[in-house]
Amino acid sequence: MSAPSGAATSEVAVRLLDGFAVQRSARDVALPPSGQRLVAYLALRTGANRTAAAAALWPETPEEKSQASLRTAVWRVNRAVPGLVVAQGTRVGLAQDTVVDNREFTDRIRCMLRPPAAHRPPPVDEDGYTWLLSGELLPGWYDDWVLLEQERTRQLRLHALEAGAYRMTAQGRHAGALELAFEAVRLEPLRESATRAVIAVHLSEGNAVDAVRHYEWFRRLLADELGLPPSAQLTALTRGGIPAPASPPVMEK
Repeated sequence: MSAPSGAATSEVAVRLLDGFAVQRSARDVALPPSGQRLVAYLALRTGANRTAAAAALWPETPEEKSQASLRTAVWRVNRAVPGLVVAQGTRVGLAQDTVVDNREFTDRIRCMLRPPAAHRPPPVDEDGYTWLLSGELLPGWYDDWVLLEQERTRQLRLHALEAGAYRMTAQGRHAGALELAFEAVRLEPLRESATRAVIAVHLSEGNAVDAVRHYEWFRRLLADELGLPPSAQLTALTRGGIPAPASPPVMEK
């Protein structure tokens, strides 16, 4: 969908991670609640059918009224940020050059998780993947059209945190590796692969006691919450039955 003359340019950015905001020339732009929801909905897509957008944003409203609400929301957004929302025919979307942080964030994760070429190791992130330590999509939003996107972003981030922890461990950067691994545990305490990353970092550093301590914490948590034991593989890793893995399983695109 191409933007008409006078549409928004790359100076307009939509923030969805760790809170919603629209910025123009690095300054926040105030939008009414209906405008915020419209922009967020469109920022999670490359475009949408008008009828589908109206139904998603105003699900309990008759179609004629929801379509009118959509037109009003488009008008209000474009009054605040001219050209940000492009409506053409049956389609509606954000102007092509709009920067959306969640798109950039997930694209960066996909590049990170792409299997490296056989003849070279994974690239080194000089910042220690600190950009992964935040990135919750639209916290506090509970619309049906948000929930699946929140989970998708969360899962990508979990995989990236674990992969980053293993990569930093391989580089001998154990403190940073633990920070990433513990962030994965914080996001999902019952996720065994996150606990495995923590234990692997401890073992790589020679801290067997810390590895066992974290294993026992996870074992109790799993028993209390789900009535399940840890996997035999995790137990063997912790008890020294197998070496700590050098890298997590590759996540294919």
